[in-house]
Amino acid sequence: MTWAKLCRSWIAASVVTVSTAGLTVGVAAEDSTQRHEGVATCASSLCHGSSQPLKVYDRSLQNEYTTWSQFDPHSKAYKTLLNAQSKEIARRMGLGPAHQEAACLACHADAVPATRRGARFQLDDGIGCEACHGGAEKWLATHHQSPKVSRRESLAKGLRPLERPEVLASTCLACHVGDQDRFATHRMMAAGHPRLVFELDTYRELWRTSGGREHYPRDSGNTASSLWIAGLVASSRRQLNLIEQHGTGRLGPIPDFGVFACHSCHRDLRLTAWGGASAAGTEPGALRWQDAHLLVLQRVAAALPLAASSDLDRAIVALQKAAHGDSASLRIALTQTREALLAVERQSSSMNWSVAQMNAVIDALVDAARRGEFSDPAAAEQAAMGMVVILAGLKRDRVKRAEIDRLFDDLRDDNAFDQRRFAKWMSALGIRE
Repeated sequence: MTWAKLCRSWIAASVVTVSTAGLTVGVAAEDSTQRHEGVATCASSLCHGSSQPLKVYDRSLQNEYTTWSQFDPHSKAYKTLLNAQSKEIARRMGLGPAHQEAACLACHADAVPATRRGARFQLDDGIGCEACHGGAEKWLATHHQSPKVSRRESLAKGLRPLERPEVLASTCLACHVGDQDRFATHRMMAAGHPRLVFELDTYRELWRTSGGREHYPRDSGNTASSLWIAGLVASSRRQLNLIEQHGTGRLGPIPDFGVFACHSCHRDLRLTAWGGASAAGTEPGALRWQDAHLLVLQRVAAALPLAASSDLDRAIVALQKAAHGDSASLRIALTQTREALLAVERQSSSMNWSVAQMNAVIDALVDAARRGEFSDPAAAEQAAMGMVVILAGLKRDRVKRAEIDRLFDDLRDDNAFDQRRFAKWMSALGIRE
């Protein structure tokens, strides 16, 4: 099995369910009023339902509906709620049928309110076109009439500009990490919901080519390395928001443990035989916030090197220490970390990603793996996906295919994760041949 297939198996497994408190399901902030017309309105063979790619029109292959319906895991998201695992999760949580629960539908369907569903809309279509591209009520009939109707006009009518990294990140992260309404709680995961896994560039590319079929042509603008950093920053920010919202006991005397790193507690004891490095700012056995994206970004910032690297180091230490402090210290640490992320974002946005810089990042990831800094599967996954992004940028991913496959195969099972073996395969990927 190739690393791409191994990663694809995570996509279906890492769709997040939600907290229902104050929930308006399935609705992005910029898409709060548009009617969703349904995927059937895009399915004509003259629009996006061709059986094969036609002439590329404004980055469209005109077979996107066919690709989505036959190959894209998002089209199966609703059907996932009907399987035995979802039924058991709902039973353990004391819920009704999973496919009828708002807490499940929010990320397993385009769950807009009934008043905003067009005549051809079907909830069981799963994550359809408009869940990502925005409600099509005002732009559906005219978005293909270029140059008479410009793309700018369609965007003004509600079409979402997914070619912009920050918009793409916000759209994906809403379910794959969480937002102010959608959050994979500790209770959900205890009931059997899979732990979330996401890295923007890796998942964007796996989604773009699901089943070996292109959903859209490769973007010649943003490099994979740039999108990787943008994704790490955006994911880290989203995690900080979740910590702020759920990590202070706001809804009760105890914070929701879903914002902590799973392996702070659920740690196979045999892993402690080697130990590795303790997380920044914590002692062995201490709870720590989920910070997998931050840990990888920290190593990248130091390797490039970015001037904000030391600020990020201090912020991460303060953030983890605040997990055992009071709410005031947490607020200060959150602000400090957000400021450091902004500085990293600004300093990395103009980089040209030279060969020397990419090699420096690879060396940093390998060294960190050897020191045991990616001490749990969540951090190891982020480091591994970033490693492949950089190797692809150097055009070394194909010659390292066997090592990549072994690395990702080891990451399939959290309980079988072994830091020494992970460091071994990361080291093999770092060897320049």
